[in-house]
Amino acid sequence: MLAVVTAGLTELIIAALIASGIMIAIGILSQQEARDAINWDVYVTIASAFGIGTALTNSGLAGLVASGLVSLGEGLNIGDAGLFGSVYFATFLISNVVTNNAAAALIFPIAIDAAEQFGTDILLMSYCVMLGASASFMSPFGYTTNLLIYGPGGYKYKDFLKIGTPMQVVLWILSVGLLSLSPDRWYFGWIFTGATLVVTMMFQTLDISSCFA
Repeated sequence: MLAVVTAGLTELIIAALIASGIMIAIGILSQQEARDAINWDVYVTIASAFGIGTALTNSGLAGLVASGLVSLGEGLNIGDAGLFGSVYFATFLISNVVTNNAAAALIFPIAIDAAEQFGTDILLMSYCVMLGASASFMSPFGYTTNLLIYGPGGYKYKDFLKIGTPMQVVLWILSVGLLSLSPDRWYFGWIFTGATLVVTMMFQTLDISSCFA
């Protein structure tokens, strides 16, 4: 399926439907398992968010909120980074309350309006929304995997706040910083993230080694 999509022979949704049909036909997946795999709550939430997003745009509320974000970004006097930081902050707050997909659908029209008012690259703003919506570390309800471990792992809400908040802040700063880099300095992002990965792996290796010492 991935090879066909990568080759550009068909769209992802079509390839996924064909692959699912083949799995059911050869007995890898039963019809009941296929039906149970559909998370209707997520689809309803996403569809509702699209509706709310359209209503925000048509009513002018999205433009009003966007103007507020632009004002906040300008008030920080740090250029595009101020707007990216404001949008990212708003997106991850919503994402920790509802699903990440719903948060992206809800904040996207506001973010694009703000980018147009501020004169910011719309593609970079889309990346900002995407990253902010995917940063659901502070709540068990923001992402499916969080909910999967919430009950069986015996975690409490405060555990997500205690562990997730530092991760949220670090990713917020890194994402805004990288998005604000000049396109001519794209390599700084690769160097910085690569160095961060190496340092993290070194600390993890030291922790593992100390366990066996």
